[in-house]
This record gives sequence, structure tokens and C-alpha cells, in this order.
Amino acid sequence: MRPEEIEQLHNFRYPALYKQLYADGMLNWGAFGPEWYQKIFPTLKEHPPLLLYANDLELLNTSMVADYMEEGMLFADPIHKFVPIATSGAGDWFALYYNLQDGEDVPVVLVWHDSNEACILAKNLQDFIFLQMLETVTDMDTNYPGLLASGDMADNCRKWLQSHAPYLTARQQEIIQSTFAKGTLTSAELRDILEAEINFQWMDSSFPYQEEI
Repeated sequence: MRPEEIEQLHNFRYPALYKQLYADGMLNWGAFGPEWYQKIFPTLKEHPPLLLYANDLELLNTSMVADYMEEGMLFADPIHKFVPIATSGAGDWFALYYNLQDGEDVPVVLVWHDSNEACILAKNLQDFIFLQMLETVTDMDTNYPGLLASGDMADNCRKWLQSHAPYLTARQQEIIQSTFAKGTLTSAELRDILEAEINFQWMDSSFPYQEEI
């Protein structure tokens, strides 16, 4: 389903960046299943789709988004307007949140599935991509390094940045490139980067998304 069809059904507007990602074929990780890693993942590595290597994030294609929204997912309390874009392995939701801002600066939030809390991660989709790419190499667990270290990590990093560069600012590309060249980032270094590069008053704040009974 095209983003415009979802917009018409649910009366909202995606940021232009999301529509560009769709038009460029960046919103599809292929069919998930027991053989995804062996058969589909290798075909995606040459031109990684959106946030393929991000930690604990599984992208939803637009058909999946449409199905979840049709089922009323994330609309338990009509006061809050969420539009899902991805899930975590535990079943939490990454979503666009339309209550704070709209237009191109729709914040991205993490909606916890097992508690009445949503955390604001970034002021818009572009900053969310930037953040996720940096977090992927932050305090990497050498025992469980994730998909980015599957095969040649340096080559994976190069191709990941190459496929995502059109959706980032020149400054964000520069920071990610230098970080990937170093191969790792500490939590303190990540915090310093975000404080210097992102000015967003609600970042890391949280709120309840269901009315307490």
C-alpha cells in the first residue's frame, strides 16, 4: 500500500522524507521468517534498506503499517496519535507522534507495549536515522555484535552509510563516517554528539499514552 493511501484512510500526512524513502524502495526488508537471515539478508547488504543494521529494530513495510492501523494498534487512547514505522524484538513500537508537531518535524517515539509509557527519541525522522546509526556502534557487545558485524563490518558500514546518505545532512554524514571509521563509540561520546548536534527540548522525555482508570 502506498503512503498516500494510508494517509487518506487515517487523516494524517507523512513527512516528505518517509515518502521519499518509500519511493526509493528503502522501506522493505523482505518477508520475515525462519530463513530471512540465510536467504534474504545477504541480498540486502549491497544496498541496505532503512536502518537494516539498527539495534533491536525491525522495519514495518507500508502494508504492515496499514494492517496494524486498521486493527487499531497504538490508538488505545484517542488523545494520542501514533503512526507505527518499526517494532522492537520485544514488541515495542517505534512510531511517528503527531501530538507535538507535524509537517517535517514529526517526532519519533518508542511506545512500550507492556507499560503506559512512550519515550521521545528524536525530533524528526532524519534525526532518528542519525541516532540509530550511531547507537548501533555504541558500546558494542563483542560477544553479540549484531548484524553490522556479520561478514566484513567495515564494508557493511560503508555500504550502509552510502545507501542512507541521501536522507542525512552533510554534517550527519560526516559524523557517522568518522564514527564508523573508528568502529565504536562510548555512551559518553554519543551523548556529547547529540548535545552538540541536536537541539530538541523534548528529547528523552516520556509520557503516559493511556488514560489512567
